[in-house]
Amino acid sequence: MHKIRTFLGIIICLLLTFAPNNLSGKSPVFLAAGNEEKKNILYISSYNENFLSVPEQIEGVRSVLRTEEYNVDLEFMDSKRFVSYNSRQLFHDLIKYKIEHLPPYDGIIVGDDYALQFAMDYQKELFAEIPIVFLGVNDTNRVKEAEGIPYITGVVEELSIKENIQLGIALNKAAKRIVAIVDDTLTGIGDKVQYYSLEEQFPELKFEHINVSNYTFAEVENQVSNIDDDTILLYLSMYTDKTGANITIPEASRVLSRAARVPILRAEVGGIGEGILGGKMISYYDSGAIAAKLLLKVFGGTPIDSIPIIHESPNNYIIDYNVLKKYDIPVRLLPSDTQIVGRKQSFIEQHPVLTGNIVLIFSLSALVIILLTSDNIRRRKMDRILQESHEELVQTYEELTASEEELRLQYEISQKHMEEMEILNQKYGIAVDSTGCAVWEYDVTLRTLSITEEFLYPLNPKLAEMKDIDVLLDNMLCQEDKNLVLSEYNRYLNGETDKIYIELSLHNRNNEKIWVMLSGKGVFDLQGNVMSLNGLLIDITQIKEQEEYIKYLAGNDYLTKLPNRMSFMEKLEGHLKDNFYGAVLLLDIDNFKTINDTLGHLNGDRLLTVIAERINSLVDEDLKAYRFGGDEFLLLITDVKSEEAVEVYLNKLRKLFNEPISLLGKEHLVSFSAGITFFPKDSRDMERLLINVDTAMYYVKSNGKGNCMFYSDSIFEDIRSKAEIEDILRGALKEDGFTLLYQPQINVDTGEIDEFEALLRLKNRNLSPAKFIEIAEVSGIIIEIGRWVTKEVIRQMAEWRKKGYPLKPVAINFSGKQLNDKEYISFLSNTLKQYNINPKYIEIEITESILMEETDNTLAFLNQLKEMGLKIAMDDFGTGYSSLNYLTFIPVDKIKLDKSLCEKFINMDNSSVISSLISLVHSLNLIITAEGIEEPYQYYRLKEGGCDLIQGYLFSKPVSCQEVEEIYNENFSSRIVL
Repeated sequence: MHKIRTFLGIIICLLLTFAPNNLSGKSPVFLAAGNEEKKNILYISSYNENFLSVPEQIEGVRSVLRTEEYNVDLEFMDSKRFVSYNSRQLFHDLIKYKIEHLPPYDGIIVGDDYALQFAMDYQKELFAEIPIVFLGVNDTNRVKEAEGIPYITGVVEELSIKENIQLGIALNKAAKRIVAIVDDTLTGIGDKVQYYSLEEQFPELKFEHINVSNYTFAEVENQVSNIDDDTILLYLSMYTDKTGANITIPEASRVLSRAARVPILRAEVGGIGEGILGGKMISYYDSGAIAAKLLLKVFGGTPIDSIPIIHESPNNYIIDYNVLKKYDIPVRLLPSDTQIVGRKQSFIEQHPVLTGNIVLIFSLSALVIILLTSDNIRRRKMDRILQESHEELVQTYEELTASEEELRLQYEISQKHMEEMEILNQKYGIAVDSTGCAVWEYDVTLRTLSITEEFLYPLNPKLAEMKDIDVLLDNMLCQEDKNLVLSEYNRYLNGETDKIYIELSLHNRNNEKIWVMLSGKGVFDLQGNVMSLNGLLIDITQIKEQEEYIKYLAGNDYLTKLPNRMSFMEKLEGHLKDNFYGAVLLLDIDNFKTINDTLGHLNGDRLLTVIAERINSLVDEDLKAYRFGGDEFLLLITDVKSEEAVEVYLNKLRKLFNEPISLLGKEHLVSFSAGITFFPKDSRDMERLLINVDTAMYYVKSNGKGNCMFYSDSIFEDIRSKAEIEDILRGALKEDGFTLLYQPQINVDTGEIDEFEALLRLKNRNLSPAKFIEIAEVSGIIIEIGRWVTKEVIRQMAEWRKKGYPLKPVAINFSGKQLNDKEYISFLSNTLKQYNINPKYIEIEITESILMEETDNTLAFLNQLKEMGLKIAMDDFGTGYSSLNYLTFIPVDKIKLDKSLCEKFINMDNSSVISSLISLVHSLNLIITAEGIEEPYQYYRLKEGGCDLIQGYLFSKPVSCQEVEEIYNENFSSRIVL
């Protein structure tokens, strides 16, 4: 253990002092010069950076302690996985080393109970007279202890257990008991104390708990499945079972929700979307911000001992809609400030007004059609009946003298017809009244116009007294509409149309505009002359308003209210036709998908709305803004020709985006990527201009985001060049266009070749692997190439064996993108069996970038390789974020020191550094290889330091498989000449 602590200290020293890419990205001298006025803060988390609460706590701290004013170092105790004395001592040594060798810290922030306990235990030794602010601590006893210690204050993580119990009672009024899920972690112990402190406040409930640390996870699941409907289930802590196995919050949520027959309440963040109903939860972001503000008070001159500990925790109600629906829980039972997540709105819910108007329009139209059709049928029937009646009356008149009985019979028939006509007239009146229409009649001879009084009264009560058509039309219509009515009337009289049909606008007493549809036909005498015109006036105001709204939607975005893509195309097309000059800017929000995925599409829409409002504030005579679609916006700028002129608008845009946007009570800084093209300079074709801005914007996205780029042919050429290289790679896979070179790794003691590294090259192409490998990774072709390299190496080894050469291990470089090849393990196994090669002769070289996330899938993949018998080497050690931490859980067999690291340490006056590094690697039972060795003195220093293998041009460059056979059994010791 002493050796490991020594190794940790030296590694930290090397990384902080000499590594070219240390954590700050700058040399120590530069740090001292560039941050003279910045304060240094050490943030210690109880957990690791991937634990659910930690990123939000850090984000809250950084929202107050911004990087331009404060240096915040992050250290993680990883106490959920490492809780031994040794791991705690290692962490102590690390912090002590940093304090002794780095500028002093002005303040300490500790997250959660384990870190606070660490700070209290080592305060006198490590943090004497340094202000310490804690957050996320829920153990009340630990908080009381901290209150009595100088230089410590903070914000308590007080679970809203009481509020969640009250919520549980509101949701299940028949509840008789409550069961809490806890464990024996520090967090779980604190949760349990808070839970049972509320027992006297709820005498109607029987308080019980399930201690996960006394069972296996499977046994816990079985216990939860037996909980009855009269129980409130509260999930507090579930991390470690009695076997020592660990489980994440999402995994625990799925286990509990799968077994439970009642909804599960939770007082901490996590589990929403995994089957947990939710509850009043802690806001880790707000806790981090509050802790940072307390530290700022101290920096501002307030003595820390005068700042009381904040016991009120920043908590909010958050409920999963899908779980609400699963248990048929009414929303009205929830507190008014509850945030419901996971709910998807239907089209009708999103557009209730539009849907209602459409239904109303169709209903009204259908009713009008039915009534008009029915009326037409009745009128025709009436005409037929009247005609028949008339003929019968004529016949009756001629036969009056024939029989009095027949005359009476004819009278009765006529009377019956009159009754039928009266009934039809009543039905006609009902139809008119029920549709809200007005009936009008114009007497051609008298030139009088009669309109239903109920229609005229809302316009002007005096109109009902007017009968003269000229007077009435003058008081109802503007001159333009009056002329339209008279024109349509003359067209009807002249036979140019078979009916009168006009849309007119009127104004009521409140001067509100209403629209009516005037329709009608003439009534003719026996000579064919028009006696009168009759028809209907139908109020179509709602239909006209809907038409205007639909027209508005056609040219505008419904969410942001900005003009849409169609409006942009019309405007740009007009500018191009009119020979205008200007610029088009395509703006895309960076990482918008992450916001949608983490905060929900509703908050994503809110973000777009705020951004649209800000962009719209720039609109003036020369700049117009449009929503292009999704998270993309277009700016059309006229009267600009130079990049300098556009930069003026870009600077305004950047200022707008410098202001954070509040979502769910948190501040979010949003950046954008933009492409710009000029017209007609770059093109006069509208489609070409859109391609230009999209190309420039895509170039920004693929090179780091958060920037703007003016379109140029070089950008297009760069993209085209990458596309060509991708085509070359695809062609090489199909047409045997790849080859492998092999560079030997020489045993320092024997001078013989111990193994080879396989290096990929293109046949007949002078193309650097550094360039085409990057493109292969981006395009996904690396998976096929990786399989080709694997099979070719194994085939070549079988070929050498066939020629009598003893097998030696060959290293294959493995890209992080190849982790997406789910079938690689089975492919590798089958290939080894096909050529009868022992897996121990294959070595997989990985870079530490694969390990940054420390995902379960990566570890599972590497362990599968080890189980097959392969060796694993960590390549380029010392160039990135090399850490002893990786070597504690990654099953590596070999460390390959990067050329730059070797040169820096070997060229130092004191070569003991490289010797110490090699010794420490050996103490972990790992083999060490030095790469890029070109000079004899480097060889001797490495040999003196105990290095195992050397690879570099000092012995051999990468050679073909045929050249390998010439040096396969050669001893290279004789080549070393000082």
